[in-house]
Amino acid sequence: MRKLICISITLFIGIYCFGQEVECSTSLNTSSEQRFQNALGIGLQYQQGISTKFKLGFGVHYNFNNVNFSQLAYIDAIPFPPSVEKIHSKSKRVSFRLNIQGLLKNNEYVSISLGPEISYNYLWGNDDINMYYGGDTKWTNYSQKNDLTRAIGIGLISKIEVKDFIKPQLSLCFTIRPEFTANGVSAKGGSAAFSPAIGFVEFQIGLKYRFKK
Repeated sequence: MRKLICISITLFIGIYCFGQEVECSTSLNTSSEQRFQNALGIGLQYQQGISTKFKLGFGVHYNFNNVNFSQLAYIDAIPFPPSVEKIHSKSKRVSFRLNIQGLLKNNEYVSISLGPEISYNYLWGNDDINMYYGGDTKWTNYSQKNDLTRAIGIGLISKIEVKDFIKPQLSLCFTIRPEFTANGVSAKGGSAAFSPAIGFVEFQIGLKYRFKK
């Protein structure tokens, strides 16, 4: 037991000696889901060096969008042309992310890192819909609450960090996060509007503060 405690303390001290960092960022999304195409976002991430070559990161990010788009709706049971839906959507996404980044380059001026990332996502929103039924002569207006959907995401994180930005412990960061979410599960009470599989590419710019030089 004493050996285990001593090993744990030594490991904790060793990890603590590496840099601890906090990053605040803004983002822009592209997505296969029209409701999140060009969505904006804000995020916060904590990073901990676990060796001279790797960093462990945990973060939370919030995306929101207010978008208009059109789509066709097919009703197989009725021999009419497809209906047209004009949708004004307000959608939101909260993503909890865990990643590990390998440092491809790291010096006093810049660092470049790449690594895998896993996330747990919550998606929800509301649609205002104008529908023109095939074969009809007028538009029908209604609102739709989109279910809270939970989905696991798998992706990559790639980051370029420009160090000594304004002050020695501050960095300017540029990050790209491609991600694929699958196995979406919807809660009860609304409409399952979101696809069970969604692709995202998130572009971030942020400021990072290092607690240790």
